[in-house]
Amino acid sequence: SSRRPGQALLTWPSVHQNFDFGLLLLIGGSLAISQGFSDSGLSVVLGNYAANIVKDLPPYVLEFVIMAFVSLAAQIFSCIGVAAAILPVLDSAALNAVVNPLTLLLPATVATSFVFMLPTASPCNIIVLAKSQELSQSLRLRDFIKSGVPLSVITMVIAPALVCLMGMLVFETGSPFPPWACEAAGAGCVWAPIPGIVQGHHVSSQACVVQLNLGGNVCQLWNRTMVDATPFVPGGPL
Repeated sequence: SSRRPGQALLTWPSVHQNFDFGLLLLIGGSLAISQGFSDSGLSVVLGNYAANIVKDLPPYVLEFVIMAFVSLAAQIFSCIGVAAAILPVLDSAALNAVVNPLTLLLPATVATSFVFMLPTASPCNIIVLAKSQELSQSLRLRDFIKSGVPLSVITMVIAPALVCLMGMLVFETGSPFPPWACEAAGAGCVWAPIPGIVQGHHVSSQACVVQLNLGGNVCQLWNRTMVDATPFVPGGPL
């Protein structure tokens, strides 16, 4: 550098003194939790339970429930940890319910940003709390809660309606389970040339979720009809 000729721009003593290594632990721990959810099969089990109520709720109520739960959980477990743990569960729930994954993933992803009440809710809050120690009067937990509660209440009232509306207009979240999602599910989903009505739409083909617990030769349509999956699997029987 011009101010310190012959020395590096960034030195280890400078990093050690000024960098908050707690952020690395927060992010790394969140990724480890997500991997554990997937490897243990917990995301699939929780997704099966969640799928049972997805179809029974109106769109706005479903968006509100998802966003309220994710937002409250993010206040305690951090937005990164909740996103890493909850998104795979909701993706599994969408597959089991044979509904568009964006219907569940979009509100959950947006809600992970509603972290206003606790300093541990997001890395940004941690940085603000840490830098406030340099002020004459540092921020306290009550300061975060006092400012964050009104914001959380307002977002919980307005955001579900906006996400529901914009999701349908921009991302077509009200459409049937899309082919790209079925392809992303791998062996857990096949695309069946079966015409019918799915979520109020007339379709010539639709997704069929393979029931691995029944041997993998049977799949379930959106209306919960079980059909033989063997003719729809590339390369022959499962």
